[in-house]
Formats: sequence, C-alpha cells, structure tokens
Amino acid sequence: MMSKTSISRRTFISVGTGAAAVAALAGLAGCAGGSGSGSAASASASSSAEASAASEGAGSSASAAAPAGETVTITDLRGDTVDVPVKIEKIADLWHAHNQIVLMLGAGPKLVGTTENFKKRPWANVVFPQIADVAALVVGTGAGEVNYEEALNLEPDVVFASDPDVTDSARSQGLTTVNVMFQDYEGLRNDVKLTAEILGEDAVDIATEWEALLDENIKLVADRMKDVDDADKVKVLHIVNPSAFTTVDGLNNIVDEWIKLAGGVNALTAEGNMIEVTMEDIVAADPEVIIIGSGAAQAVKDLMADEAWSGITAVKNGAVYANPSGVFAWDRYSGEEALQVLWAAKKLNPDKFEDVDMAQVTKDFYKEFYGYELSDEDAERILNGEDPA
Repeated sequence: MMSKTSISRRTFISVGTGAAAVAALAGLAGCAGGSGSGSAASASASSSAEASAASEGAGSSASAAAPAGETVTITDLRGDTVDVPVKIEKIADLWHAHNQIVLMLGAGPKLVGTTENFKKRPWANVVFPQIADVAALVVGTGAGEVNYEEALNLEPDVVFASDPDVTDSARSQGLTTVNVMFQDYEGLRNDVKLTAEILGEDAVDIATEWEALLDENIKLVADRMKDVDDADKVKVLHIVNPSAFTTVDGLNNIVDEWIKLAGGVNALTAEGNMIEVTMEDIVAADPEVIIIGSGAAQAVKDLMADEAWSGITAVKNGAVYANPSGVFAWDRYSGEEALQVLWAAKKLNPDKFEDVDMAQVTKDFYKEFYGYELSDEDAERILNGEDPA
C-alpha cells in the first residue's frame, strides 16, 4: 500500500508485480485505440492493433538474439520491420512526447536532434539542461516541419517518429527510422519496452522498473475502488488544453482509459480523441470533475470565472484542476503517465487516497528516473501544471 513514506521502484520489483498486476490492468483497461488529431493521431487504428502485438515480442527478441554484426531487426509500433544498429550512440527524436521517454531511459546525452516543442518545455530544461544544445529538427506543433538535411548531417544511429508521413519521409532520406506511435496504455508499455531494447545497456532495467511502477499504481487504485459501482463513480470531463474549452476527449482513447483506471467515468458519451463539442453538450453531461490538460494552471481560474460554466457541478464545487505537467504532460503519450492514474484517483476519490502523498511520489519518480532531486515546491508546481519558479 502506498504511504507517505516512499517505496522505491526497486522495492516494487523485488516485491513482484508480474501476473497479478498485469491481470489487474487487463481487467481495468479497455481498448483505447481511438483516432486522434494532428500528427500524433494519424496512425491508423488497424495498424496499431497489429503493431501492439508485434512489438511486444520485438524488443526482447532483438536484445537477446542480437547478432555479432552491426544491426538487429526489430518490429516497430506500426508493424514495420527495421534494421537498427546494435550499438546506439546518436539519437534523433522527431516526436515531442517520445523525447521524455528517451530521457527517462537514461539516453538523454545521446540526443543529437529533437523538436522545437520539446526544447521549449521548461521542466525538460531544468531536469536536462543539455537539451538547449540539441538541434531542433522539427519546427512547430503536431508533425511540424522536419529539417531532413540537418538530420542527415547529424548522422543519428536511430530516428524515432510518430507521424506516418514523417516516418516514411525520413526513411526515404536514408534515415533508420522507428515509428513509436501509440494510442493506449498497452501501446505506451510497448513504446517504453521497444525503445529500451533499441537503446540497450541500462535502459532495459529502467524500463522494467518503470513498468513495475505503472503496475503498482494501477493495482493500488483497483484494489481501493473494487467495491464502487460504476453508477457511483465520479463523472469526469477532460479538456485537451487551455486554448479551447470545448475541445475535449471522448470515449475510447488513452485519456478515457486513465479516467476509468483512476476510478471515474467519462462524462461524455461521444467517442474520439480531441473532439469538438458544444457548450450545450457539456451542460447536459454536467461533469463532477473537470481536468484541463497541458499544464493549464491559469486556465483553471479562467474557466471558473466564465459565466457559461457557472452551472456545472464541477465548477460549483471547485473541482476543476490543471493536469500535472513535468518533463512532458502526464495526461497523454508520456512516460510520466505512470503517475497520472494515481493523481487522478486522488482527485476523483480523495477520501480513498488520503494517505497518498503525490508530491513525494513525484519526487521519487524524478529521482529514480531522471536522477534529479525536486524540491517540495518543484513537485507542487508540477502537480499544479505550473512552470518552474
């Protein structure tokens, strides 16, 4: 059981999370392969289902059966086979979110190319200040505009990408490119596992510890919520970001999955990732908790002050929260999403998780996976979706 006295990830592994934890996840997690928006969402649903199955076995076989030669064949999350070098010294990462996974797996010093979006992330610069010296190969949000000429000049051993067009274009330039796009927690697991196997060395052990943490948090929430009927669970609205309060996440996607894993239910009945709804739809849904993505601390105040939202139960009860955002946002595509389930569970059902100290949990994660000591204030700012002071 989680307590204010932190438990290390290595303790989790020694205690064991194996079949029981995986079973808990399988019982809780639905298929969340909904279509997305922008570059991250352009992977097809049919290929992601095949890719999840293919990639599960790809990584471990790649490491264990690595030939004495220069390359080993892996299967990426799109289902493509790719020959990657056995020894990775230089990495170019063209997906904003995936850069966090590279840092988490201890390979930050190997980054030679990243994205403008990731270089601008305040907490990434705090935890890994060397990111300032890494070339920005992608300009803009979404898939962005990729500078393939500079990428070629950097001579990376491997390139990570999410957008299918970017993946194909990078390969046509002669770059060894692995597609690591996912749309659900199973895909996130496979992403971390496959990336670790490609990176090799200590990354595989770190990935195992990370998955143990994810399993532990999911099991903890499942155990405490097992006697709560669906009809009694809190209705949650997740707003994508502060730029448009009516752009939200419906059913059958990674956000809907963590809402369920955290012991809540989606207030909406429409399906989709980053969908547009009307204010009338939101009033009819009447969420009891509202979570605003992308670390929107100021947006909470803005929404609470907006007269159009004044009749919503979550607003009347002050249950409007900025989603935590650290090296990357916790709510979508990030390895820090291992903490999202526990954070959301505490927000939705505070009486059942009074003993969970999320500030300490966050500090433990940053120390374990980034080797960085957060202050108490740092941890609280991340939890509130705020930039460093």
